[in-house]
Amino acid sequence: ILSGKKCSRQLDSITDSLYYFPITMKTNFYFIAFSIILWTSTSKSFSQNNFDVSLMVDFSSAEQLLDYFDHKTTNTTHIAELRGNRLAAATSVTLARTARPNDDVIQQMELARDLSQYNNDMYGLLPAKQHVAELRKLVTEAKRRQIDRRVIATLQAYFPADVKIFSTIKVYMVVMGNEKADAVVRRVIWHGDEPEFVGEGEGEPVIIFNLARTIEASSDVQTQFLELLATLAHESFHAVFSKLKETLPGVYVSHSPSDELLDIVQNEGIAYYLSLEIHRQGKQLSQSWFNETAKAVAALNNALKELSSPDCSPARARKLLMDANLSGSFSGNYGATAGLRMAYEIDTRLGREALTSTLLHGTQAFVDAYRQACVRETSLPAIDSMK
Repeated sequence: ILSGKKCSRQLDSITDSLYYFPITMKTNFYFIAFSIILWTSTSKSFSQNNFDVSLMVDFSSAEQLLDYFDHKTTNTTHIAELRGNRLAAATSVTLARTARPNDDVIQQMELARDLSQYNNDMYGLLPAKQHVAELRKLVTEAKRRQIDRRVIATLQAYFPADVKIFSTIKVYMVVMGNEKADAVVRRVIWHGDEPEFVGEGEGEPVIIFNLARTIEASSDVQTQFLELLATLAHESFHAVFSKLKETLPGVYVSHSPSDELLDIVQNEGIAYYLSLEIHRQGKQLSQSWFNETAKAVAALNNALKELSSPDCSPARARKLLMDANLSGSFSGNYGATAGLRMAYEIDTRLGREALTSTLLHGTQAFVDAYRQACVRETSLPAIDSMK
């Protein structure tokens, strides 16, 4: 994964440090540019039982980029070099699967503001320019309703109650970003204000959240807030799970592309399930949802079989891993969507404790728990015995 400015370390695994919430599942989010170094919102910490997690939510990049599009400031370089904007721009380049010069985002910001010769919105700048007033309203609503408190309260139910979990997570709210993702978790080592993206177990997990996609999903601020809550909870799950993994040496070790794929299935599957529960609020799921997720399980079986073959080239393995969660669509993200169905069935048929305990025992425990659910209900789409 390529970073933004001077940091250009390419990770060996496509799954390292990049988890994202795509543009399906009823949500549409963009990245919101981060502004200054000061943390302008609240940093709330809650300790209930063993779950001691806090979010530090910074809206400054979002607010300053909105000021820029509203012609209240003209320092493009300053806006582009804010930490949130650096992270959003670098991740946009990664998701676009391309390479861009270091000053490209500065030039694109200038073009987007003036709408002159602007024909490639790789950084997702136009939605922010077109919805300045609505985005300011959403920022105010998120602060007023203390989004950090609500996310922490939601997360606690998805982690094992008998294990001490301590984490402080920085959240950069931005209003820019590639259309393939609403929000991402990345692990970062900072060199001043320069980010270096690193793999699991290194650096600190940070969340980059694109508020502009929420505006595109709905014009109602209450609906927008619900979407924000669901997506931020999704990404916060990834960040907390990443910290939990650090306390479990030897449990989450990838020896093969198949292991990497199953890590995506478990990690994204539970995070998607958490978001789904926020959205549906007890309502029944449609038959089409069950049909689509069953197809994803079948696609997962095919991918695992292909990855286990000695004829599977590194390029093909990389594509299968990318498509598992980075295709940009619900049906295309076969790994995440299969994991969602698996998490739903484990929770529904075996109970929440069975689901959360898989976090302590690795990806195979997640597969095994789903197989137990399949024993109870033989009509469920099965996972092949190779895994």
